Amino acid sequence: MICDSVKSSSVPLVAVLSDKLRRDICLGVLTPGTRLNIAALKREHGISHPSVREALALLVGEGYVVSDANKGFAVAETSLDEQRDSTFVRAELEAMAFEWSVKAGTTDWRAHIVACHYALSQVESEMVEDPVSHALEWDNRNRAFHFALIANCGSSKLLEIIGALYDHSQRYRLAAHSKRLTVLDREKWVVGSSGEHSALKDAALAGDIKSGQETLKKHITKAIGEIAGTPSVVADHSSTTKDEKMSV
Repeated sequence: MICDSVKSSSVPLVAVLSDKLRRDICLGVLTPGTRLNIAALKREHGISHPSVREALALLVGEGYVVSDANKGFAVAETSLDEQRDSTFVRAELEAMAFEWSVKAGTTDWRAHIVACHYALSQVESEMVEDPVSHALEWDNRNRAFHFALIANCGSSKLLEIIGALYDHSQRYRLAAHSKRLTVLDREKWVVGSSGEHSALKDAALAGDIKSGQETLKKHITKAIGEIAGTPSVVADHSSTTKDEKMSV
């Protein structure tokens, strides 16, 4: 139970439950359309009805869950067309922010890139053995590295937009990672991903705008093909029993 796991922790129960549900949605454990029954969640995790509702309301605000006055809460449906559009826009904006950051490059900015790259590389190797347990940590460090590359762009509004686009794609991105079922598949992914991250770091440190932009766009947009091939991301609209599902 969640209640037992946080007795000695200062982390609120609402945050713990919302984190767990967010992870399960991102990893495809809870698929699009799955009903989220408050009573079942209360029994499973040993927390109060108001706390469950508060956690679900938080996820509604983030777009992971939808709420209906008659049907209650459910995992939000997905749209691959919307995600494809968001991915291409993010790639273009991030490439532009990278150029601005390089042109305004500082020693502190470059040092931060190196630090974030090192932190990311450490968790990438962990993803080979256990992609589920380390998925959120990987995604957080991946986000930190990408933002380190563009942190010096000088536009808080541009960073805000890119951040929203990155966060919007989390459930798609992590579901795709969770479906790499064999160690060989995951090792292949780590080699490719870490190689691209190293190339991005090197381009930033060398001030190579063209190479960095080309690598960024390829690196970001390649995820579209992976996402499209992930069943847990693509809702099965032919099912008539989906409304009967619940988190238990």
